[in-house]
Parts: sequence; C-alpha cells; structure tokens
Amino acid sequence: MNDSQTANGSNEGKGGASWLRWVLIGCGGLVALMVILIVVLLVVVKQATAGPEEVVKTFFAEAAAGNLEASYDCFSAPLKEAQPFAEFSSAVTQNRQFFEISDTSFSERSVDMQGAKLAGTATLAAGTQVPCSFELVRENDEWKLISYNIGAGGD
Repeated sequence: MNDSQTANGSNEGKGGASWLRWVLIGCGGLVALMVILIVVLLVVVKQATAGPEEVVKTFFAEAAAGNLEASYDCFSAPLKEAQPFAEFSSAVTQNRQFFEISDTSFSERSVDMQGAKLAGTATLAAGTQVPCSFELVRENDEWKLISYNIGAGGD
C-alpha cells in the first residue's frame, strides 16, 4: 500500500480534496459568467434606449430654455393631436418647475419593435425628485414622444 492510500483504498490529502477544488472553480466560473452576461445585457439595453433618452433630454432642455416649439417637436403626431401646442404651452407655463430638470435617472428601460419606455425619476432644478415616465415611438426613423408623465406617480 502506498502512502496516499488508506487500508480501504481511498485517497487522502491532495488527491481527496482535488474534486472540491474543481467544484469551487467550476462554480466560481459560472458566477463570473453570469455577472458578465448581466453586465453585457445592461449595456445593450442602455445603448438601445440611448436614442429615446436623448429625445427626453432634448424635450426638457428646450422646454427649460423657453423654446417650446422645439420641445413640442419631440412629440409624435398622435401626441400632437391629443395635446395641441396651445395646451402644451399652457401646461408648461402653469407647471414650469416640472419642466426645469437638472437630471433624469431611469430605473426601467425597454425597447422593442413598437417603441420604447423609460421610467424613473427626474430631479427638478430645486433639487426635488419626482417620478416620471415616457413612451416613445419611431416616426419617420426618429424617436418621438407618444406619452409622458412628470410627477403624479410617473404612470
């Protein structure tokens, strides 16, 4: 009998723990692979929603600058029908604080063949955070707002 075997023939020492080492390496590899997959997925979703997010930023920037025509140009045709320019202009004037945004943070993002949805929080110029949500559609190869909600639940 050699030194690495006991009377019943089993391995001890280095050989006995080797299977545990391989199990731990395998599990660690799977965890690392899952982390990489999640990071790649998040990057892909962020890139896919970059166009819609830019439209939202333009919408706010133009409204805050007082250029309501340019802000209104971010609307899709159906939204323009639902909220004519005079109504939009009046809403901005009456609720100016909701259109002066210093930052947006979207915790929910989705994009598919029908459009894109962004939801999260908007930080007002005064520092208050309010919920917001936006739905966008492709119109003539451009992203346009089809609905938006700032404050009041973000729905």
